[in-house]
Amino acid sequence: MQEVFISRQGEKAPDGFNGMVVESSPRRIVCMSSSHIAFLDAIGSADRVVGVSGKEYITNPVVCKAVAEGRAEEIGYDAAANYEVLSSLHPDIIFIYSTSGENTALTSKLSELGLKYVYIGDYLEHSALGKSEWLVAFGELLDCREEAEEIFGEMAERYESLRITALNFSTKPKVMLNAPYRDVWFVPADNSYIVNLIADAGGEYVCKGMGGETSKPISGESAYLYISKADYWINPNSARSLSEVVAANPKFAAVGAVKNHKVYNCTARSTAAGGSDFWESGAVRADRVLADFIEILHPENELGLGLYYYQRLE
Repeated sequence: MQEVFISRQGEKAPDGFNGMVVESSPRRIVCMSSSHIAFLDAIGSADRVVGVSGKEYITNPVVCKAVAEGRAEEIGYDAAANYEVLSSLHPDIIFIYSTSGENTALTSKLSELGLKYVYIGDYLEHSALGKSEWLVAFGELLDCREEAEEIFGEMAERYESLRITALNFSTKPKVMLNAPYRDVWFVPADNSYIVNLIADAGGEYVCKGMGGETSKPISGESAYLYISKADYWINPNSARSLSEVVAANPKFAAVGAVKNHKVYNCTARSTAAGGSDFWESGAVRADRVLADFIEILHPENELGLGLYYYQRLE
């Protein structure tokens, strides 16, 4: 866990504080994840981004324009970042993440260069609202906490209203997630945010029983048994059509979700390189993500939600 002291008007950290000391309201920001950009955008600060990781996967128009005009630079990925470019940007703060504990290779180099960094742990949350609530932390850093709390509060109210509505649906469709990657099918743990999202949308995760905190690999045989029981199949990797799904494995043509055209992917708002806004602004917009899942699993609803991040594969 990282400790951060936010200094305002020259305020000093307490004696003995060994964490990261950062100045409030940074003007020059580097984001190592596109979700960080979305949090900044939600509080009107996307124009402060001067460095990004994976520019081809970013959908935010403010940052994409900054990159195109040379006001924001590509800095590479994690420990393989271009530290020369990174240093030349003179960032006030760098938002980083790690999927397996502290990213010491990156942070050691940043510390050596005297660059300030803060870990953002939205990806560790078990609920969509938990991810969205990181907006308050960004608000604290950017000196607009009250505004961030108000935005999050309104979002949480909309989410709860949708969740309660979903409780009244008469059916609970079964859902399969993901698809094989290099012949291995990873499925989320029971307590992952996306499985909890399925439950909140009035669905049932077909792979129940996956304990722990991280996604688990399952055999092709097990995966086929699971998907044969599913009414809906969501997030089949980068597939944009049913023909792509079947091309990956001809056996998929026989499963009900494919035959009934109930396969959906978060490709409605995406870049040419395959970046999806679901993984970007979807980290902030828990209410809009839940609306998509309700629209997918319960097309009989009369809420007029429509789809935003997702599309049905044809």
